[in-house]
Amino acid sequence: MNKCETILDSTLNLLASRGFHGFSIRDVAKDAGVATGTVYLYFEDRDDLIKKLHDQIIDTVGREVFVATGRELPLYQQFHQMCRNFWTLFKKQPAIILSKGQFDHLPPDMLRSRHEEARVVLEPLFTFFVRGRNERALKDLPDEILFSLAFEPYFEIARKSLHGFVTVDDEMLERIIRASWDSIAVHPTRQTADGR
Repeated sequence: MNKCETILDSTLNLLASRGFHGFSIRDVAKDAGVATGTVYLYFEDRDDLIKKLHDQIIDTVGREVFVATGRELPLYQQFHQMCRNFWTLFKKQPAIILSKGQFDHLPPDMLRSRHEEARVVLEPLFTFFVRGRNERALKDLPDEILFSLAFEPYFEIARKSLHGFVTVDDEMLERIIRASWDSIAVHPTRQTADGR
């Protein structure tokens, strides 16, 4: 891992444990094991560091959840794989879950600009939604609403799982995937021809 990645990793961990206002550039440098000046070689200031961390998280989610999913699969199987990929990522990098709430409270202007950039990285997801609507398999709702219904609950369930409020074993995860599919599918029971 290079110094830039180490700094971003430390920022993510501090953000997850302390929140936006709970750490400084000096704290990041100390956690990363670098001089404070080294952080400024890679990032203009704290805001730039947080912006680039957000970009990295979106890129990671896009690559490991959506790009890694086979687009040639039937819709339900594609959805199932995305959900499984989400869960695997959350287990591998729990700090992403714990920091999500912090990013949700960024100023609206910053959220909108980040949102537009995220659409490029998350293109496979939006292609999935378009295909689903075209095939009349998914409800005729905007992408953002389909995402909120289908995938946003995983962040909250993962957070509760991390804090020990719920236990999600493999059987429970399958039930969650079916429930989230039902929230966006036109005919939920008919879309699971593979027996899931």
